[in-house]
Amino acid sequence: MLEVIEGNVKSYKAIKRNHVQFELRNVNRIIELSISEPWVINRGDDVAVVGELDDETGKFIGYAYRNRTKNVFGRANGSIVIGYLFVIASLLFFWAIFPLFLHLRIGLALISTSKKFDEAAGMI
Repeated sequence: MLEVIEGNVKSYKAIKRNHVQFELRNVNRIIELSISEPWVINRGDDVAVVGELDDETGKFIGYAYRNRTKNVFGRANGSIVIGYLFVIASLLFFWAIFPLFLHLRIGLALISTSKKFDEAAGMI
């Protein structure tokens, strides 16, 4: 289930130019954000992040964010079209090639993830 976390950035660690881990003051969670474009976050910035808690790692995985201090928005992009293509291909050719059953599962996962990213962007 998606939730919104808001606060001021206490610390951050750059992983890549579009991947960052950070903490917010008064929020006892590590937030991991991977988005399609470079992130814009600095100490003291007022930030809102939409995502969900990963039970395995204990991190909050962010799908979209808004830096209110700098008026910047960022989000993860999914491949909903590719997901639908995988599903259609697996349904059309399921009788001919057995491994295409895997395509159905992959396609449905891509569709689900893309919808989650869209919902997160809408919540910000």
